[in-house]
Amino acid sequence: MALWTHIQPTVTLLIILSILVVAHEWGHFIVARLCGIRVDDFSIGFGKRLFRICKRGDTEYNVRMLPLGGFVKIAGMEPDEAPLVAAKDKVLGKPNPSDPDSKDLPLITENIGDGVPYTSPDGFYSKPLWQRALVILAGPVMSFLFGYIAFCLMGWTVGIPSGKVLSRIGMVSPGGEGQRIGLRTGDVITAINGQPISDGKQMIAVINGSLGKTLTLNVKRGDEILTKTATPQTAMENDKPVIRTEVTTPGAAGFALGLEAGDTVLLVAKDKVKTAEQVTSFLRANAGKAVELIVSRPTSDDPIPLHGTLPADLSDSALPTLNSHHIGVLKIQPSSEIKHLSFGDSVAAGTNATLGIFAHLGEMVRQPSQIKENTGGIIFMYQVTNVAVKNGLVEEVAIMAQLSISLAIFNLLPIPILDGGHLLTFFLEWVRRGKRLTDQQQQAFLMTGLAIIGVLFVLINSHDIIRTITHQVPQ
Repeated sequence: MALWTHIQPTVTLLIILSILVVAHEWGHFIVARLCGIRVDDFSIGFGKRLFRICKRGDTEYNVRMLPLGGFVKIAGMEPDEAPLVAAKDKVLGKPNPSDPDSKDLPLITENIGDGVPYTSPDGFYSKPLWQRALVILAGPVMSFLFGYIAFCLMGWTVGIPSGKVLSRIGMVSPGGEGQRIGLRTGDVITAINGQPISDGKQMIAVINGSLGKTLTLNVKRGDEILTKTATPQTAMENDKPVIRTEVTTPGAAGFALGLEAGDTVLLVAKDKVKTAEQVTSFLRANAGKAVELIVSRPTSDDPIPLHGTLPADLSDSALPTLNSHHIGVLKIQPSSEIKHLSFGDSVAAGTNATLGIFAHLGEMVRQPSQIKENTGGIIFMYQVTNVAVKNGLVEEVAIMAQLSISLAIFNLLPIPILDGGHLLTFFLEWVRRGKRLTDQQQQAFLMTGLAIIGVLFVLINSHDIIRTITHQVPQ
């Protein structure tokens, strides 16, 4: 069992990557076929062929030795494959009008002559530019659709973590107090300072209100009960302390909005709340007007929107009494109950999750320092998958959907050998009015792409290794 806990994340990651790459390649495959382009091979995995699943038309469907995705072999797409394509035509007995001996089986591929571009009507470069661009674009589009559909179906099928917050740890973030004391994904905090913990909301409230204080945690890990001692540290966001603003007494203005004592003000006019003074200034500036606040409340698992019209005369006594303070954290993320949704709500949740990825991408573009911390190679993907496996099928599906959309975005980068690089060459061909790059230019273009990918591979995986050695990875 202990061995399986180490093997399972690897097996899960290989399955996820294979599904994602096959979905991506299927996009290329189906559009190529729709455009009348021959596809010689659709393989799951790379390397030596283990067995052929079947052969339909001109396409062989194979399973290969290395389970790292898959590929499609489109006729005539690569100039270097021309001799092999011609040899295959001979093996299959396809006549070539320019070669009277085309039905004879060649002993070696060199016997068929020089490697010239494959120009048959079903070849890739025999098709118009717009069709070739569609074939290339279809891969990233299929990756995006696969991820988006997976997100949209989650709530309706396996469910999504949006119910009651639990005292079970869903992830231990690197560099925090939780990691320092050895907490792990799957641990359940049963008591703090001898006080039994019934749910995640109570657990978070105790930790948030204990900044700088020593806490004794009773932790259930499998069949073991462990005791951990922790000191919550100041919560930080964008290198600034997080400030929580709580309602002590609502006042006349608070009553008009539906505020209650104990509420935590989260958003005011769609802006995150920082201090009590900011909330008070907002209320004074909007006296007599309709306003909206969003608060969290101890009796609710979800944020609550509050609407109302403020009194026209807002004296100091009419304003709510607010308390702003820093909060303590262990840098742990609690799990939530799995909630099943109707089909419509599931699609809405999936759409929001997808938009969230692009919003996060926008933040990374605005703050390049986040790129380093939010990107990773195969080691980082293994570590994230390891956490997902501990949290169950729901998180595994979420990781698969997120990786699929990330694959779509990455493949559209204008780097040679990626789909975006192919689209760039087609754009250059269009600008040059149908004049393709020469063989030498294509070779230089591809070598540049290989160099860029090689450098990225070394940098990203070196960063992964450093993060692993310094324990800066999710637990």
